[in-house]
Amino acid sequence: MAGTMPRDRALLGTRIAGLITEHIRARGLSEGDELPSEAQLADEYGVSQRVVRDAFRSLAQQGVIRTRQGKRAVVSELRPVAVHSYFRLAMEADAAALDELVELRLALETKAAGLAATRITEAELDALRALLDEVEHVGDDLRRRVELDLAFHIGVVKAARNRFFSGVIEALSDALTTERERGKELTEALGEGHAESDAEHRALLLGLGTGDAALAEQQMRAHLQRVQRAFRADH
Repeated sequence: MAGTMPRDRALLGTRIAGLITEHIRARGLSEGDELPSEAQLADEYGVSQRVVRDAFRSLAQQGVIRTRQGKRAVVSELRPVAVHSYFRLAMEADAAALDELVELRLALETKAAGLAATRITEAELDALRALLDEVEHVGDDLRRRVELDLAFHIGVVKAARNRFFSGVIEALSDALTTERERGKELTEALGEGHAESDAEHRALLLGLGTGDAALAEQQMRAHLQRVQRAFRADH
C-alpha cells in the first residue's frame, strides 16, 4: 500500500475510508455488490479490524455503503446523506429558509425542465401523466396531494438525466415536503382550490412532450414564480 499511514486512529479511519472508496471505484462496483470482509481489508491495508470498522461506519453515514449484521458490507446507491441533513436543519432554522428554498427550486427545476424536454422518454411521460390523473382525483386530501406533487417534480428532474440534479432534489425531499405542506395549507386557508396548480402541471407536461426546452423552462418558471408570490404575500 502506497504512502505512510497516519497514527491517529480517527485520521487512519478516514484514510482507510478513502481507500475503500477507491476500491469501489477502481473495480466498478455498483449498488448491492459486496465488499471484502473487515478481516480481508485489515490485512490488505495493514491496519486493525477496528480501524476498518471505523471506516465502514463513516462510509455508511455518508451513504456510500450499507453495513449488515453478520454479513459483508455492500455498496449503496450513492445518496447525499449529509446534504439531506443540512437542508432539513436549514428549513427549521428561520422563516427566510422557505423563500430561499423556492429560489433554489427556480434555479434547479427550471433548468431541469428544459433538459428533461429533450431527454424524457414516453414511459416517463406516461408515469407523470398518471401522477397528475391521480392528484386530480384525491380532492382535498392534503397529505396525498403533497406526496403526488413532490413525486411529479422529482420525476421531471430525474428525466433531465443529470445525476447531480437528481442528488440535490433527493437531498431536498424533506424540505420540499415541508414547503408543499405549507403551500397547500395556505391555499386552503385562503379558500382557494388547487385548480391553478393542477393546470400548470398539465401545461408543463404538454411542454415536456413537445421536446421544446425553452417552452418547458418557461412553464416551470411561471409555476414556481406563482408559488413564490404566494409565500411572499403571506409574510
